[in-house]
Amino acid sequence: MDIRDVRFKVSAVAAAVVLVAGFLLYLQHRSSSGGYERYGGPPATPGSPAAPPGQTRRIALNTQPSDYPKLKQLGYDLVDVKPQDALVAGVPDGMQALLWVGNFTCGSFDLDYDGFTRAVQRYGHNPKVYGWYLSDEPDTGRCPKIAGEIRRRADYIRQNAPGQVSFVSLTDWPMKQLAPKRVGVDLYGLDPYPCKGSADVQDSCDIGAIDRMVRMADDAGIPRAKVAPVLQTFGQGCSKGDKQYWLPTQAQFRRILARWDKLAPRPRLEISYSWGHQSEWACPSLADASGGGHPDLQSIMKARNTGR
Repeated sequence: MDIRDVRFKVSAVAAAVVLVAGFLLYLQHRSSSGGYERYGGPPATPGSPAAPPGQTRRIALNTQPSDYPKLKQLGYDLVDVKPQDALVAGVPDGMQALLWVGNFTCGSFDLDYDGFTRAVQRYGHNPKVYGWYLSDEPDTGRCPKIAGEIRRRADYIRQNAPGQVSFVSLTDWPMKQLAPKRVGVDLYGLDPYPCKGSADVQDSCDIGAIDRMVRMADDAGIPRAKVAPVLQTFGQGCSKGDKQYWLPTQAQFRRILARWDKLAPRPRLEISYSWGHQSEWACPSLADASGGGHPDLQSIMKARNTGR
């Protein structure tokens, strides 16, 4: 037999072995990740830790001063308030404020630019202030000028409030105009809410929604180190508006946390939405989720917040 025939046959066998082994690994990976068709593509790569162990800051949104003792007991160390002297002074020791000065989607900012700069001048060196919430779900597709407004506010914070952070929260709308190289924002909340469909028909949660939004941020040039997970701690069973989300069960909520822990472990900031009710969007909420008629998500968050 010609030696070339032998070499050809050996090479063919080796190639077949590699193909079979690769296919088996594909099946194993596909099965363990829940299936590509569920997650909308190959699973996103794990993120690099952004904060040393124990240094993730934690906030539950939509709170009142009367909520602070309970929040502190659950391990939250940030609260959201407006830039007003009495509210900032009322932040307890051991907690700091994330100041709301932003806008919703395409709406007007809570403070115009002159009012915003005056607020930064007043609170930019206040040790009770952690940072500035500049925008909630800005829609640059419909309102491209929003990116420029965010940019000049983030620039002003960087120049006049050393050590304080700029923050925006994004949803699954175009993100590229909001990348750090374009707007200079420090931290980005990502708010996929997997438990969606009908508040009255609680089916399985689409955990892949988290993968898809993280991948959108990757594609937009937002580093994982700047990602702040927004955890779904609300439903709409008693809201006056939308009725498409439900408060996750304990098992569903643990799956949400596990997915975030894979994609953005040890973030600098982690957000629970929502603590308090918002009549149009969030009811019930984390304030209700202590067992009894609702899943006990508070115990899960206390263990998470105080154990890491």
